[in-house]
Amino acid sequence: MSGVPTQRILVAPLDWGLGHATRCAPLIDGWLNEGHEVLIASNGRSAAWLKQRYPQLEVLTDIPDYAVTYPSNGSMVLHFAMQWPRLMRVARAENRWLKQLASERRIDHVYSDNRYGLFHEHVPCTLITHQLYVQVPRWSKMPVYGILNRYCKRFQSIWVPDYKGGNTLSGALSHGGNWDGKVRYIGPLSRLALDFARAPGLEVPDRSRGPVILALVSGPEPSRTAFEHQLRHLLIEMGETALLVVGTPDSERHEVQSNLTIINHLPDEQLAQAIEQAQLIICRAGYSTLMDLHVMKKRALLVPTPGQTEQEYLAEYHAKQGTHEASCQDKLTVEVLREYLQRAMP
Repeated sequence: MSGVPTQRILVAPLDWGLGHATRCAPLIDGWLNEGHEVLIASNGRSAAWLKQRYPQLEVLTDIPDYAVTYPSNGSMVLHFAMQWPRLMRVARAENRWLKQLASERRIDHVYSDNRYGLFHEHVPCTLITHQLYVQVPRWSKMPVYGILNRYCKRFQSIWVPDYKGGNTLSGALSHGGNWDGKVRYIGPLSRLALDFARAPGLEVPDRSRGPVILALVSGPEPSRTAFEHQLRHLLIEMGETALLVVGTPDSERHEVQSNLTIINHLPDEQLAQAIEQAQLIICRAGYSTLMDLHVMKKRALLVPTPGQTEQEYLAEYHAKQGTHEASCQDKLTVEVLREYLQRAMP
């Protein structure tokens, strides 16, 4: 820290699944190691995960909540179009929230992970996002891009957790266009790489001692619960040793049903170990999950959330790149999973 002034930093990830919160962990760890004071603001399960990860830090949960949901069926675009006025109201409310907090707590820098209302005229604010170009139907690109660009340009800088070129993880989601030098590509963010490497005495057991199949469930409701129920039935029917992590750190859960173990959440070191051991990994095509798999050098079967255009794009993109397999959720059957498992077996 020699010569570097201590700052009071606000880190505010969106509560949209756990990915926005988990990918902020390497940044928070770095700032803490440098001696900065870190405040965290989030909602729901993201706030619960951050409180578990950083019990010594203050986690503010009074920040306005976007409360993002997915449709149980029907059009994702129509669903979000109907929610758009409310989401804009939340963005304005969180901007007012930030102005009050910055005045009361003398915040030196704000790092907002996909919270578009957290900009300030007098406090440096950085937006963390991998979606400079969201995947929407062609007819809606002009209005959607116009609104997002207006918000993005209110931030002093934009950090993209990806490589600038070469084998990028986000593809067209965050590459192209002219952002007047605002965009900085900071490389993939994953709390697993650091934790897996530094865990004291951590050894990778023989694969036969770990789960043959690891299934990771994440994302907003009701899609998360629907995917959990589907995987539960499929994995029990398969009969292989399987671990289902349902992504609910705000609850306690540990069940054993025949060959299947179901738990609510795994600490980082144990999750990294489970990923390393598993012969087949089944998960959503969320970007933070892809970054975790990338640093662990593991392939997975990506099952994008139905209608979620970002995940559908990422699953197709990585399948074409050959880095992962991909399947639609409605096509998952026991026979399909057995075929993927057979291909994944060494």
